[in-house]
Amino acid sequence: MEQRPLLNVTFVSSILGIISFFIFMITLPEKSLHLLSGFILFPFSEKIIPGADSHKLLHWLAIVVSIGFYIIFSLGLVKLLYKKENKSYPKIICQDEIAAMLDAVESSTDFHINEKIIHFMNEFDKTTAQMFGMDRKDLKSLWVLQMGQREYEQYFGKSKVGRYDNENKTYLCIVDLNDESHPTEEEKRIIQWALRQPNPQFWDDRIKRNFRGVHKEFVFVRNYGEFRLGYALLFNQYGKVTEERLKQFHIASSYLMLLGKIDNLTEKMVKYIVEKVV
Repeated sequence: MEQRPLLNVTFVSSILGIISFFIFMITLPEKSLHLLSGFILFPFSEKIIPGADSHKLLHWLAIVVSIGFYIIFSLGLVKLLYKKENKSYPKIICQDEIAAMLDAVESSTDFHINEKIIHFMNEFDKTTAQMFGMDRKDLKSLWVLQMGQREYEQYFGKSKVGRYDNENKTYLCIVDLNDESHPTEEEKRIIQWALRQPNPQFWDDRIKRNFRGVHKEFVFVRNYGEFRLGYALLFNQYGKVTEERLKQFHIASSYLMLLGKIDNLTEKMVKYIVEKVV
C-alpha cells in the first residue's frame, strides 16, 4: 500500500507560528502592546510610533511593517557580505575542463585528447578575457611550450622554425589560438626575457620602454622548475592590469604552475599544437 507523505516540519512550524502570533496579538493588553511597538520601532522617528491610545490594529500594523523591513535589510546585508567575500577570494578557473583533459590524456584516443586540450585552452582564454574586462577577440594571449631538440626534430626535422635557445638546447613553441598569425619578434623577445625571471608569476608595465614595441603591459605565468608550459598576456594600452585583476588572475591560474610538470600532458599538448595549430 502506498504511504502518505509526511507533512513538512517547516511548513507545520510556520502555520503554528502564524496562529500563535494572531492569538498573541488579540490577547496582549493595550499598555503592553504600546511598550512592544515602542521597543520594536525604537530606531525610527517617534512620529511614526502609535500613541498609547491608538487602536490595536495600528500598533500591530506598525510592528509587522517594521519586522518586514528588518528582515529585508538583514537579507540585503547578508547578500552584500557574501558578494564581497566571493570577490575577495577568487576561484581557480576551468576546473572541469582541466579534469576532463587530464582524464583524456590518461585513457583516451588522440582525437579525444586533442578535443579536450583545445577546449581547455579556449575556455581558459575566454575566462581570462572576461577577468580583464575584454572581448575574447581583443585579448592577446600566448601559450608557450618548450620542446627538447629531439622532440623538435621529430616534428620539424632540421629546419629552424621555432625560437632556438642555444644555452639549453631547446625550442619555444609560441601560439596564439585567437590569431592565426605567428608571434612577432617583439613578442618572442618578451617571452624569452620573461623566462629568465625568477618568479613563475609576474606582471610588468615597462615593456614599452624596454622593448620599444606596441605592447605596454605584460602578465606571465609558467610552471615551477624547468620550463615546459607558460601563458602570457600582452596589452597595448595601460590600465587593463589592476591590482585586483592581477590578484584574481594569479589565484585563478595558479594550477598552470603545476600542469607543466606533468610530462604526459605537455607532450600531448605539444603534439596537438604542432600538428593542428602551428
